[in-house]
Amino acid sequence: MAKLERFGHGGDLLTAAEMFGCQRDFVDFSSNINPFGPPSVVMETMEKVLREPGLPAIAVYPDPDLRLLRKKLARLHRVSEEMVLPGNGAAELIDLLVAALKPKRVGVVEPAFSEYRLAAQKREIPVQSVITGWEQDFLPKTEEMETLIRDVELLFLGRPNNPSGHFITEGQLEELALLAERFGTILAIDEAFIDFVDQGETRSFISRLSRFPHVAVLRSLTKMFALPGLRLGYAVAGENLIRRMKRMQVCWSVSGLADRIGCAVADPDFYHGYVDEVRRRLVAERKFLCQALRRFASLEVYPGEANYLLIRTIRGRTSEQLQQQLGKRGILIRDCSMYPGLDERYFRIAVKKREDNQVLVQALGELLQEG
Repeated sequence: MAKLERFGHGGDLLTAAEMFGCQRDFVDFSSNINPFGPPSVVMETMEKVLREPGLPAIAVYPDPDLRLLRKKLARLHRVSEEMVLPGNGAAELIDLLVAALKPKRVGVVEPAFSEYRLAAQKREIPVQSVITGWEQDFLPKTEEMETLIRDVELLFLGRPNNPSGHFITEGQLEELALLAERFGTILAIDEAFIDFVDQGETRSFISRLSRFPHVAVLRSLTKMFALPGLRLGYAVAGENLIRRMKRMQVCWSVSGLADRIGCAVADPDFYHGYVDEVRRRLVAERKFLCQALRRFASLEVYPGEANYLLIRTIRGRTSEQLQQQLGKRGILIRDCSMYPGLDERYFRIAVKKREDNQVLVQALGELLQEG
C-alpha cells in the first residue's frame, strides 16, 4: 500500500483516495491550513479578475517585478520594497536561498520541514544537523548550535518549528543571530506559521532585520489565508541577499492571479484584523484539542504554539497504524516517523473547526478503547 507521505508532505488527498479505496471528502488533519477557508476578499478578488472588461487578467502576463505586491508587503512589515521577494510559496524561496548562496554545507535543526534538506540534497550539498527531542523541549543545546553555525554557511530554523510547534524565544533567537554573524553564516528563519502564534506579528524577527543583514525571514500566505493551491509566499531580507535570490528566480514564478490576491490579503487594513480573529478562534480550538486528547492515557500531547499539535503514542498502535485506521473512517493525520529525531510513535494533527475536532477525538477514543 502506498504511504500517505510518499511526496514528503501532508494534504495529499489523491493518494489518500487511492490508499483507502474511495473518493470522498476527507476530514484532513494532515495539512496545517486555516480550517475556515479563504476569506471572502479572496473570492471577491477572483470574481473581479475574471469579470474585468477587455482581456481578463489571466490572459496577460503578470508584472515580472510584482511591484504592487512588493509595495503592499513592504508596507505591511514596514520595510523597504527592495527587502521583499514574493515567490511561488515558501518552498520556492527555500530553494532560491540555496541556489543563490551555493553554500558548501547547509545546517538544519531537526525535526524540521523536509524542504530544507531536500533543497540542499538535490544539489549534492552536504547537510549537517542538530537533532532535538521531546524531552529537551525541542530546543538544541547552546554548544551544539555553536558548532553547527560555525560549520555551515546556511542554517534553516523553523519558528514555530514544524512539526513540533515549538517557538524559540526572541532572546534565544537573537543569540543565534549573533553567533551566525560572528561566523559569517546566513540564518534563514521560517515563519510560515507565525501568524497562528499568539502575538505573532510583534514576535516576528522582521522588525530586527536592520540589525542583522545576514538573516532572511521566510513567510507564507498559503497557511493563514487557505491558499495552498494558489502558491504564494515571500522572503524579507537585506537588499543584497534579495537581489541574489531574485537573480535565481524563474520569471513569472508568481501568477497574475496570485499577485492580485496577494495584494488583497496583504493590505494592512485587512490583514491584521483578519489574522487576529482567526488566531483567536484557533487558540481556543487548540486548547480544546489538548484537553480532550490528554484524557487518553496512551497519548502525550506536546504543548506547541502553532495551529497543529505533535502527539506521541505511549503504548499500543504506531502512528502509521492509527493513520490507516482513521483513514478508513475518512480522517487523515500526518505520520511523523519520517522526520529525523522522531519515530513510529509520533503523529501530527492540524487544529481545525470544533465539529471536525470533535470527530477526531471521538474516533481516536473509539480506536484506543478497542486496544
